[in-house]
Amino acid sequence: MHGSQLIGDRYRKMTGPASGAMADVWTVEDTKLGRTVALKFLARRRLTQQGALTEFVASTVRMFEREGLAMARINHPHVAHIYDTGEHEGELYIVMEYVEGRPLAELLKTGTIRTLEPTVRWTRQICEGLEAAHKAKVLHRDIKPDNIMITQDGDVKIVDFGLAFLADVTQTHTSAGTPLYKAPERWNGEPGSQRSDLYSVGCVLYEMLTGRPPFGSPADDVMTIGRMHQDDRPAPPSAHRPGVPPQLDAVVQALLAKDPARRPKSAQAVADAVRDIQHVLDSMDLGESAGEEDLPELLGGSAGFSEAIRALDRRISDLDRRFGPSDQAVIDARDKHAELTGQSGDVRGAAALYNRLGLDCQAFFGPYDVRALNAFEGVARWIARAGNR
Repeated sequence: MHGSQLIGDRYRKMTGPASGAMADVWTVEDTKLGRTVALKFLARRRLTQQGALTEFVASTVRMFEREGLAMARINHPHVAHIYDTGEHEGELYIVMEYVEGRPLAELLKTGTIRTLEPTVRWTRQICEGLEAAHKAKVLHRDIKPDNIMITQDGDVKIVDFGLAFLADVTQTHTSAGTPLYKAPERWNGEPGSQRSDLYSVGCVLYEMLTGRPPFGSPADDVMTIGRMHQDDRPAPPSAHRPGVPPQLDAVVQALLAKDPARRPKSAQAVADAVRDIQHVLDSMDLGESAGEEDLPELLGGSAGFSEAIRALDRRISDLDRRFGPSDQAVIDARDKHAELTGQSGDVRGAAALYNRLGLDCQAFFGPYDVRALNAFEGVARWIARAGNR
């Protein structure tokens, strides 16, 4: 794609591409509407030049076309929108919403567990987005951390419907998918169902809670992973992470049932169950122990821990963008965020947040800076509380 040439008479290249095996994604300007969008090119010519079989290229084209059809059917705040499709210099493209944020996979790649509040919130939002897709008769079939974007506001956007199955369109069944998150029935070549997507949600939720997928690792043999999905039962998340509420253990176990009929009946049912867990945090009284004198200003009134933590998430993100990560206001907000996380009952999450803060303060200010030492004191304090439970 030539830098000075408009795509479809309206799209001008800004940055990119981010290249995958079968497609390239550019950040482009929509010159007609004056907004930034993402433009995804199918790398059909590159696949052919690399010697890919004609049947494989043709199948890839069909998948790419299905992605556009699938995304066009769905209108939901937690699913990336599609704006346009077209062809340029013999290559097909899709124009999509530009999501400013990071893939969940990037947040998980260190193996660090996520705190409970965003884990519960993101799971609910994933399921709400999937419910909209399922109502539009679209199965995603590749729910995984790489395909879940976390925006700068801390919300979910489901992306990449490249393996989508349109339930009312005749097409060739495929067993493609990502092994670590693929439902047992799909290992037998079945196209899957709504409940197959929910199994993948269970795998993602398990990884957010424990820092590891329920079965295998990226280094394992694919068939070994498949056998584990079909035959093994994972330990509940609380076995790896004490403090996980039993209600959340139960949701994970239901999502990871081997028999699809034993899984929740819909994504909305899971969203409702997770919302009830989130309400446990929301209904808690902050009181004076929270140490948040400015919470009324932050939240516009009284609120529970979940909303307070979410508000601090937004404040930290805003301050970081404005002043940089080493600014004292950012450090103070992160300290409050860790403390509130512990007081909400997520003592392991509080220790993890304080540990990251301590390591960052050492990098910013030196190994013996008081801010780093205070953060590591927070680690010890919350670990001690975890041991007393």
